[in-house]
Amino acid sequence: MNAYSYRNAGDAAIMLSTARLVRDLGATSVAIASRYEDGTAYGAFGLRTVPPIIPFPSTGDGSRLRRGAVLALGSVRSLVSIATHGRIGAKRLRAEYDSVVIAGGGYMYSSKRRVNMSLWHSLLSAKLGSAVLGRTLMMPQSVGPINRRIDRAILEWALREVPVVVRETQSLDASHFRPRLKGERVIADVAFYPGVDIPPHDAPSSRVLRLVAMDWTWSTSVEADRFDDYLRRMAELVDLAVDAGFRVVLGGHSSLDEHDQDDIRVAEQIRGLARRQVQVDSNADVAHLYGEYQGSTVVVGTRLHSCIMALSVGTPAIGLSYQEKTVGVLEGVGHGAYVHKVDDFDPEVVMGQVLELASSESDTWAALAKRTKDAIRDGYEELAR
Repeated sequence: MNAYSYRNAGDAAIMLSTARLVRDLGATSVAIASRYEDGTAYGAFGLRTVPPIIPFPSTGDGSRLRRGAVLALGSVRSLVSIATHGRIGAKRLRAEYDSVVIAGGGYMYSSKRRVNMSLWHSLLSAKLGSAVLGRTLMMPQSVGPINRRIDRAILEWALREVPVVVRETQSLDASHFRPRLKGERVIADVAFYPGVDIPPHDAPSSRVLRLVAMDWTWSTSVEADRFDDYLRRMAELVDLAVDAGFRVVLGGHSSLDEHDQDDIRVAEQIRGLARRQVQVDSNADVAHLYGEYQGSTVVVGTRLHSCIMALSVGTPAIGLSYQEKTVGVLEGVGHGAYVHKVDDFDPEVVMGQVLELASSESDTWAALAKRTKDAIRDGYEELAR
């Protein structure tokens, strides 16, 4: 299960990687519980999608009041099923599945909204799966920062019987109200275990710098009023890279208007501010992006999963951090020196690192990709024993 859509390439990468990993660990079939119309997209990879185990319309599918009412009714039914360990309700869950897998990501944090419905939905689903099936598997994700007592209480209740696997602990440590969780085992983000087969690319005729843009103003970890500075600094980085002989491509991971997260619109804004002519790639399909990252010399990513996806295919990356998770995840694979705060990075310093990484040995990055992938599989094989 996952809270967001295939149309966010990072979430799609997580889901595809999760499906491949659990199959490699012995699952005979996998279904993705999605709140979006993702069936055709995931079907292309041999995966079927099913409705979420607790009804909750996707963002944009009706008013917030209507979505809340549907979730409230589903929550009451789920709480009855939890209290009776599935003897009442949960028929579909008991009949069709052995396990519920909470897919990785970064949505278990305190948002700016007073009522964090997505957090409640994902945690209640985890609790339902654990109560009914007795087995809920948590893929590596970020938990926190948790800045409200109610969010901490729900987390501790929902994950009481679930071995908690996080991809980094910085997000937890940044919490005002740090939850007490079971184990807090650390395993790298599952998207380092690529779920897409990427055909080999011919070496590009010139050095390619891929810049991944994002509207990060919803984050509670950085200063939203610095967004215009971010656009200006990214445009300056574009100009520095072109002057250094790179072919620069701007792109993004998400064009979900209902989430106010249109990365391509942000990329166009950056292009408009740059003095040099650059390309904007509006294709945010996950398979396309894997190929583009593999064919790039360096990726500078505001989206965390642009860095993860690039490193997983042997391309060095530099992260622009809008939440603690970026620092934590990249430090966890020995890449913490290449992370900068999104609202305060120096384009000349980043450009210096781009030049450093562009001249590094490709074997270094292939070895990092293999080492991380092997560690993920080893971690889950040990957890399953």
